[in-house]
Amino acid sequence: MLSAYRAFVTYVPMRPEPPLFDYLTLPKEAAEYKITPRATLDPQKEAKAARLATRAVPTAVLIPGRMFDARGTRYGQGGGWYDRFLSYVPKTWLRVGFCYPHQFSEEDLVPQPWDQPMDYVCLVDGENLIVYKTNARGI
Repeated sequence: MLSAYRAFVTYVPMRPEPPLFDYLTLPKEAAEYKITPRATLDPQKEAKAARLATRAVPTAVLIPGRMFDARGTRYGQGGGWYDRFLSYVPKTWLRVGFCYPHQFSEEDLVPQPWDQPMDYVCLVDGENLIVYKTNARGI
């Protein structure tokens, strides 16, 4: 899934977010833009900085969430920061959500009009990474 991507927007995990680098390794030559957990960050400025850092190559955004479903609906911490961030980055960027199994809903979540869907949802289950393709955006 991620092998075609040469740049990654990643996150610094807060509790209870999965530590994604315990489960995957970025290619050595990949560009990375890391989003740090600060509520004062401006999503539009961060999106601009991420676009510059990724150098216009195929990019995947790795995003935590409080709850996901198989359709790609994501519930975050309630402030809408990542939804706004995603609205400013290229639509071609792959969106990959990360969560623990108890944060994955078997039932469809109710999306809000501003919610940005994920293309994949990865469940971190012990030593395993279970990947769901959502087809939410047809990518």
